Amino acid sequence: MVAAWYRHRDVVEFLVGRGADVSLVDRWGNNVLHLACYNGDLEMVKLILSMNVVNINSRGWNSRTPVMRAAESGHRDVVEFLVSRGADVSLVDGYGDNVLHFACRGGDLETVKLILSMNVVDINARNNDGKTAADYARDFGHQRLLNLLVSRGAH
Repeated sequence: MVAAWYRHRDVVEFLVGRGADVSLVDRWGNNVLHLACYNGDLEMVKLILSMNVVNINSRGWNSRTPVMRAAESGHRDVVEFLVSRGADVSLVDGYGDNVLHFACRGGDLETVKLILSMNVVDINARNNDGKTAADYARDFGHQRLLNLLVSRGAH
């Protein structure tokens, strides 16, 4: 997990070759895929998924999925890859946040555009506190995201 976090693919490959169990989770319930997605290492994500051990929609801390982690960190390329491999962008975490909520907290315009282009997530979906993705864009000072969302019908 530490090797994946710090983007050391060669170390991950070595450890896996020596029998490291990539299906283990940390004390928060995150697995190696969650960590690689959060840090945006596309090649590491590909490597981990090629092992066919970790569920692409696995639930980590507070029921967050790897694609949520990638979206929150603004890694559009990782989000796109995960979706192409079957990541479910309709899921919500324990707070009721969906992948669009996460992308709007992160603030990457291209990631938000990608998620909106999928036409899967309700742009006005509210989490458990009643917040929408537009609320997060506003709260985190992402004016360009807010303008985009409003232009697409967000409240």
